[in-house]
Amino acid sequence: MICLTLTACSDNDDPVSTTPPDDDQLNIVEIAQDSDDFNILVSALGDADLVSALSAEGPFTVFAPTDNAFESLPDGLLESLTPDQLTEILSYHVISGEIMSGDLSEEQSASALSGGDLYITAGDQVVVNGKATVTTADIEASNGVIHVIDDILLPDAFLDVVGVVMKRYTLQTLVGAVVDADLAETLMAENEAGYTVFAPSNEAFAALPDGTLESLTQEDLQGILTYHVLAAEVLSGEISPGTVETVNGAELDIDISNGTVTLTDQTGNTVTVTTADLQGTNGVVHVIDGVLLPGS
Repeated sequence: MICLTLTACSDNDDPVSTTPPDDDQLNIVEIAQDSDDFNILVSALGDADLVSALSAEGPFTVFAPTDNAFESLPDGLLESLTPDQLTEILSYHVISGEIMSGDLSEEQSASALSGGDLYITAGDQVVVNGKATVTTADIEASNGVIHVIDDILLPDAFLDVVGVVMKRYTLQTLVGAVVDADLAETLMAENEAGYTVFAPSNEAFAALPDGTLESLTQEDLQGILTYHVLAAEVLSGEISPGTVETVNGAELDIDISNGTVTLTDQTGNTVTVTTADLQGTNGVVHVIDGVLLPGS
């Protein structure tokens, strides 16, 4: 286990003035209400009708965005959300149970109240979903604990396929490859038919011969990565055996046996879908346990 106190602040935020209550009598909502740093969060909790829920016995772990975090959102986005959407996003910042910073390992996922998973890494800093840094940890309340964060956490349903991949520490090698291939902007764009991304895990890339990724030209890397993408959204329930054409232009063979989906590339290599239906705003991501290679 890695034990962390994590009271340092990011370069972009002023220190949060909130301190743990001496008598431990304030609940999570009352601590937020008592601080000048959570005015937008407190207002949003009221709009989402979550005040009573987060004032209950709990315990809860809340990753609390500051006003600066909310203000970094695109203009008008917060106001455009329906009450149900606002409730889903705010509930995504809450975990049932009390998790102190000293309880964290280097990598862990946790189920949020909204039903999605949070992906937490602990090193020199604690980071949630690859982007939100904990700037103040372990603010104890009568019904749980607050960790202050400098960004907003969004469920998959509010992210494009690139965002769905980026938040997961299990897919960071793919993230780096997409950036190196200059494909991020392309996969973030809207596509009328959507995208299907077969996303190799970190372990899948690690299984390649040493130096394989580093030896590729950008054009070669683009060719391999686009071989993992279909120019249409296909959920697991819609997948059928057969041959499909990828964005690369090369074909990929799909088979289904006992509910397990496998993909065979043009070199004869077969990989398995290990996690299906990570739904984003412009498509779906299926995690696979190997890297697909076009014949050329």
